[in-house]
Amino acid sequence: MTKVFANVRPESKYYEGQVQDKPFPVRFEPDIAGYHWQGGIGGQYRTDDLHFFMEAEFRGEVQLKPFLVVNHSELQSLDVTCNSILKGVGKEWGSGYWEKVIKKLEALLRKARKQYKAELAKEEEERENERWGY
Repeated sequence: MTKVFANVRPESKYYEGQVQDKPFPVRFEPDIAGYHWQGGIGGQYRTDDLHFFMEAEFRGEVQLKPFLVVNHSELQSLDVTCNSILKGVGKEWGSGYWEKVIKKLEALLRKARKQYKAELAKEEEERENERWGY
């Protein structure tokens, strides 16, 4: 059985207090709250809080090599979502899967455009208020 190691991702809220100099051993234990990875200083982590490593022999030496773990039930961050999609490119996942991906990305793009326009309008209003001394 391959041992799995991890370290806290810089994007994680746990990074400041729980990152370690070297990856630490973790084990997978299903958890109703999504903290499936047990180990390290914090004791339990969500998949997107960690970078994962496994032992691999390289030139007669055992080293830790990074690998991706994607939890499809927690696609909250953009980089995890992107990695999930890119892992499927070129695979025979069927048109139904890709139709769902395209619909979700189109909805995300609509929301992002709306938010972007609102932010531009807000910035313009702030500039106008500064210009007129409001």
